[in-house]
Parts: sequence; structure tokens; C-alpha cells
Amino acid sequence: MKVISIFGGTGFIGSELVKQLRKMPVEIRLFVRKKKFDELFNNLNRNQTHHRISLFEFTSGINLLNDLKGTDVIINLVGILHESRSIKFPIAHEDYVTKLVNSALKLKIKRMIHISALGVNKIPSSKYLDSKYKTELIIKNKFKGHKWTILRPSIVFGPHDKFINLFKSIVRFLPVIFLVSPKAEFQPIHLDDLVDIMIKSIDDKKTYKKVFNLGGPKKFTFYEIIKLITICDKKRNIVIGLNKTMSYLFVRLLQLSPIKIITTDNLKSMETSNTVKVNDAYNFKSSLKELPTYLINYKQH
Repeated sequence: MKVISIFGGTGFIGSELVKQLRKMPVEIRLFVRKKKFDELFNNLNRNQTHHRISLFEFTSGINLLNDLKGTDVIINLVGILHESRSIKFPIAHEDYVTKLVNSALKLKIKRMIHISALGVNKIPSSKYLDSKYKTELIIKNKFKGHKWTILRPSIVFGPHDKFINLFKSIVRFLPVIFLVSPKAEFQPIHLDDLVDIMIKSIDDKKTYKKVFNLGGPKKFTFYEIIKLITICDKKRNIVIGLNKTMSYLFVRLLQLSPIKIITTDNLKSMETSNTVKVNDAYNFKSSLKELPTYLINYKQH
């Protein structure tokens, strides 16, 4: 039985990946941080259908070699959008992946799938994209003799996502919306499509040592996405797009809030198009779920 070790498996994408992998004849090892460990441990004990899932607590100082032993595939979903005082992008991305790669090399684990981000390039516009780019280089250089695959999705939408759902809430409660970077470009991909692509990649030799840029079937500006949400929710919000200067001023004000919604670094990332010239998602699937259809059906939940 194939053993798949997943890092970052408790998030929005990871939870759906685990749900789908449970339907397959594989053993799943979930590596989670302390704050999630106790909750998941209790859930696993209560639900015996999780008998092929093992839980491992992961901290920065822990030795992974024993817990990873026997692993066939590593899937890394770990990533942060906002830095905190204690966790910076290089720690969460570059240092984390370096530890995974070094452990994989020592244990002779030859397969790794890494989730990166669309917009990564040699001259990144933000600290986030810069860190994501350096993380990809670590995998390509240190793991070059093995079977790595890097997937770069655009924003991912679906139940419990932190993008579409955030703005659905904003549309619901704010009659007037001041929209930063309204011309920012996105190509949203549905959670089901991304997870399906990840699972198909596991044993697909054609994906080895390759990077795939993944988007949904349609491109939107940020303004078009917000207007689409208002139409599907039958709201009459006034949406005011802010220019670059006003966007940065507005975001600096928002950063004073204890809850991080958006940062100036996020704004810099949005200056890089989050769309694809060639959509590699169609290498895996003949059709992709559309955002308008999802938003219309969302009302029925």
C-alpha cells in the first residue's frame, strides 16, 4: 500500500485532498502543528473510518526521519499569505521545504509534489512571491535527481475558501465597497479541480520534474469578481475601485486592525497577473468548474 505523507493537510485544500485520498487504497500520514494535533487526534479516535490515517505532530525542531520512514510520496501544502512577528515567509516556505527535502534525500524518498503559487518568477513583485520562487529553486536544485512536481494554482475557490467567502461576507454587510487594485487579474480554479489534478499527478510520470501553471476556465479582474458576487447574491452594492496610490493608503489603514485581511505585500503580489498564458490544468482535465456557476449554486446551500 502506497504511503503518502501530507504537510499542511488541515487547511482548505488539504482537508479536501485527505477526504478524496481516503477513498483510495493508500495510507495517509498527516503532519500537523500542536494547536491542530489534539483536536484531530480526538476526532480520529472517535471515528474509526479513519483507520488508514496516522497523525504526527510537527514542530520546527523535530526530527522527521522516524515519522517519514516508509513514505512513498510527500505532498507539501504549507504556505502563509501574511507574515507575523514570529513567522516570516523564509521560515514558513524556504526553511520548511529545505527540511522536507533533506529528510526525503536521507530516506531515499523519490516523489514530492509541492503546491506553489501562480505569478512566481525571477523578478517577483513581493516578498511572498520572492519566497515562493526561492522555495521552488530549493526543490529543483536539491531534489533534482528525483521525481518532483510543482503545481502553481491561481486563487482557489470552494466551500470554506478564504477569498471568495471573505468577499461574499463583505458584499453582504457593506453597501459601499472601496476596492483596492480593481484591475488585478485572477483565473480562479475550483477546489475539486485542483485536488483532482494533485491526485492524478501522484503516479503520472509525465509530471516528473515539471512545473504546471493552473487556472480555471475564465479570467477576471478583481472588480469583475466582486461585481459577479453582488449579481449572484442579488445585492446592489456600490463598488468603488481605488487607484494605486489610494489602494496603498487604504491597505495601510487596514493593517492597523488586529485582524489581517490584506497587507501592502499582498497588494504588491496583486500587481503580478494571477492568470496563465497556457492553462496546464487542461493537461489533466477536459473541463473545469466555473466561478459564476459555483456562485449561483452557493445560494442554495
